[in-house]
Amino acid sequence: MTCARCCCVMHMLVVPGYVRILTGLGKTYLRHPSLASACALRHLTRQPARPYFRVSQAPFLLHLAFVPSRPLGPSHSQLTTTTHCPLPRVTKAFISTSPARPDSLPSRMGQKKPFERLPQDVNPTNYALRLQPDLDKFTFTGKEVISVQVQKATGKVVLNSVDITIATATFRAENETKELSTSDIQFNKENETVTLSFPSDLPTGAGELTLEFAGELNDKMKGFYRSKYTSPDGQDRFCAVTQFEATDARRAFPCWDEPARKATFDVTLVVPKDRVALSNMNVVEEKPVPSRSDLREVRYARTPVMSTYLLAFVVGEYDYVEGRDADGVTVRVYTPVGKSEQGKFALEVAVKTLPFYKEYFKIPYPLPKIDLIAIADFAAGAMENWGLVTYRETALLIDPENSSSHAKQWVALVVGHELAHQWFGNLVTMEWWTHLWLNEGFASWIEYLCVDFCLPEYDIWTQFVSTDYTGALKLDALKNSHPIEVPVGHPDEVDEIFDTISYSKGASVIRMLHDFIGDEDFRKGMNLYLTKFMYKNTFTEDLWASLGEASGKPVDKIMSTWTKQMGFPVLEVSATQEGTSRVLKIKQSKFCAEGPSEDDSSLWMVPVSISTSQSPATAVKTLLLDQRETTVTIDNVKPDDWVKLNPGTVGFYRTQYSAEMLDRLLPAIKDQSLPPRDRLGIQNDLFALAKSGVASTVDILRVMEAFVNESNYTVWSDLSANIASLATLLSGTDCYPQFKLFVQDLFKLVGEKLGWEPKDGEGHLDAMLRSIVLSHLGKYGHQATIAEANQRLEEHISGTRTLAADLRGPVYATVLRHGDEKTYEKLLDLLRKADLHEEKVRILRSLGSVSQPELIQRVLEFALSSEVRSQDTVFVIGGATSSLKGRELAWKFVQDRWDELHTRYQGGFLLARLVQFSTSGFVEEVRAREVEDFFKLHPAPAAERTVQQSCENIRLNAAWLARDAASISDYLSTRARL
Repeated sequence: MTCARCCCVMHMLVVPGYVRILTGLGKTYLRHPSLASACALRHLTRQPARPYFRVSQAPFLLHLAFVPSRPLGPSHSQLTTTTHCPLPRVTKAFISTSPARPDSLPSRMGQKKPFERLPQDVNPTNYALRLQPDLDKFTFTGKEVISVQVQKATGKVVLNSVDITIATATFRAENETKELSTSDIQFNKENETVTLSFPSDLPTGAGELTLEFAGELNDKMKGFYRSKYTSPDGQDRFCAVTQFEATDARRAFPCWDEPARKATFDVTLVVPKDRVALSNMNVVEEKPVPSRSDLREVRYARTPVMSTYLLAFVVGEYDYVEGRDADGVTVRVYTPVGKSEQGKFALEVAVKTLPFYKEYFKIPYPLPKIDLIAIADFAAGAMENWGLVTYRETALLIDPENSSSHAKQWVALVVGHELAHQWFGNLVTMEWWTHLWLNEGFASWIEYLCVDFCLPEYDIWTQFVSTDYTGALKLDALKNSHPIEVPVGHPDEVDEIFDTISYSKGASVIRMLHDFIGDEDFRKGMNLYLTKFMYKNTFTEDLWASLGEASGKPVDKIMSTWTKQMGFPVLEVSATQEGTSRVLKIKQSKFCAEGPSEDDSSLWMVPVSISTSQSPATAVKTLLLDQRETTVTIDNVKPDDWVKLNPGTVGFYRTQYSAEMLDRLLPAIKDQSLPPRDRLGIQNDLFALAKSGVASTVDILRVMEAFVNESNYTVWSDLSANIASLATLLSGTDCYPQFKLFVQDLFKLVGEKLGWEPKDGEGHLDAMLRSIVLSHLGKYGHQATIAEANQRLEEHISGTRTLAADLRGPVYATVLRHGDEKTYEKLLDLLRKADLHEEKVRILRSLGSVSQPELIQRVLEFALSSEVRSQDTVFVIGGATSSLKGRELAWKFVQDRWDELHTRYQGGFLLARLVQFSTSGFVEEVRAREVEDFFKLHPAPAAERTVQQSCENIRLNAAWLARDAASISDYLSTRARL
């Protein structure tokens, strides 16, 4: 920071209060009530900034976010500066981006709610929490004794609470016998807080706040809620479970529900004596309840210091399988009663995973046990509660006879993801939701590292390129994307960033960084970070500092260009041959889904690797591109050799080759001498360039035909996703029948090679490839595939021959698409008889494949019936959007039933999924306006960004179709005549 009088750099400690930004004399000044002078800051922007910022904790490293009064553009939505204070024992603290005045901050997403974090005058250190759920009345009662430190004498205590009734509230100072009680208990529903006003100030120092309260076991799949399941004898039962991330611990007990307000927890549950009762820690005491013979009291060991969102409890009926890892940690997988066999695969993965992470981080797992439990009703895939990880049934349970290869792989990845959080997220936690990506991006990267260790036959890193990397590129090319690190104020804003950018782009840039600094230094940096901040909270910059210290590389400078600004670059490459050397000219610019932008000044520090046909799998040259363009010479390259950027498709950028360079690469795709990740990457880049108008869609169709001999599952998987985009684009055109023939021809050869039955020597990836190939042949009308699917379904229903799990998805979708009402009824009957939730989900997601409008409407109505769990409804509706008519009917259905759907999913990420599924597949401008108009009248804050992204995608599709429809039609017509 620069002193206004002498322009020297100065460091300062700031106490709580309000910081005011003043402008004048061409400079920007900072003033705070505790400062004797104003300090000038360089002009970061010409645009006026909101002038007030609240300081909520001190001392701290001053971190100012200048939020302009109007948007700066997609790459400059927030500019930040940090002063580095060398004074000892200084901790970082949040400066709220909410102004002190009541006006709200401007935003590209619209006006955000004013928000202030909880006051710091009272801080919790321990919660002694006793809860008694009633599984018949769907209520719970509770009592908590919260050990607190009163930092400043105050008569008011403000903490978070939602949908809870507080009966009594008392405070007793340490070493005092007299209690202060209050009946002045004021709830603020908008801010989700409760204010306890005492008749006199609480004295500074230690004390105990005691609350008695009651609440509802809700059916919203958040907070402390009820989940319905069926007992082995066919009865409907309910269990009580929790889901607290991001801000729903406050629905179970009044608390300081912010990630930085860490404390320890002593949990006691009063539960029916015939129910399993679990929490984060091991049981230390069980005893009967004297007044109730049907109840028992279960007390658990004290937790480590942790955030409220990581607390968990489950009360219900479960079986389990148990193992111990190499260090003696007890690992249990809890399953529905009678299904313990289905927990064995997850147990095997978990027992291998804990020692893997211990070795990777050089830090043992810090708890004595870990439980993994399948929950019947669960909105997310899983939740990393410390020591008690909760999962959807489909993300944890594997039936040896009836689970697909894809399901096993999914379980392995989710187990790896959630166990990684036990260190990265739980042991060390982000300071505020702004840094959510740090948790999720890292776990989304290392889950692949873990599965690659446990199950190397999955070739999982190649699949990462298709499942995470390319999906992140697609979303991040939109104008309505967002930076990885998004300033978050009000908790309502948190759900918006549980998305592909936080998870998949976050994982992709960490993968790029890991490759850039090397595994050894990366491990050292991770150990340094976790050791330094264990049981504490961090900012993104803390991780960069540790990795930079370990590697000696400018990690913070590099990574800030990837996390602070939106989007990514495209590298334009051309080459000239000079003797035995190839000279490359490389230029970076921002890649935009709508095409090049002339006025964008974004610049990234890009780690670039280069391979050649003589070294296809290993880079022959690496560099850090930190400027607009550069020239690179590659030695020992013959005139006919190819040269490729980004071997392994690790760098988070697209590559646009000159025509000559691309021509040299295409034969290597066809003969598969180019590694699979590179074949996939070239195809995906070309497709994106065609969609943005930089390349011709006809050219990408020709390139697709080079893949007829392709044998790699993941390459086909990514190619299939791009085919689906083209199908959406062309489904309302006259050339769609010819496009269907094109797809049949593309998949026919690999389909013939694979056949319907596994061959000797086949493995996991072959089974997954067979599934994707048969799905596409059936979807696009290959008659032999349709006939075989119908026959196999009849044999499966009659019991003549059981349909293999890997074939069920493609068979169900194929027969429904080409079937009638009788076919639909057969699948409904299969659904109702299915016991495995994975099988139910498989059928549910296939139902929307039906073609007749009246059947599509039946599927949509069925989605909201009592036969479909709320967690699955969105995906049933999404399944109906696989056809042109289905998209129209699904969107109308969502509009007609919006009140019901919004009430059901309000404030959760499933609402955003619903909006995406029902709107993003249109290709007409009029539909974009229709979507915008609807959501103006029906605001959905948790899905607002998704609405904007969908409308942008609709307009991109419309422009794409207008631009290339004629040439695509000509190409397909000419091809059909040959």
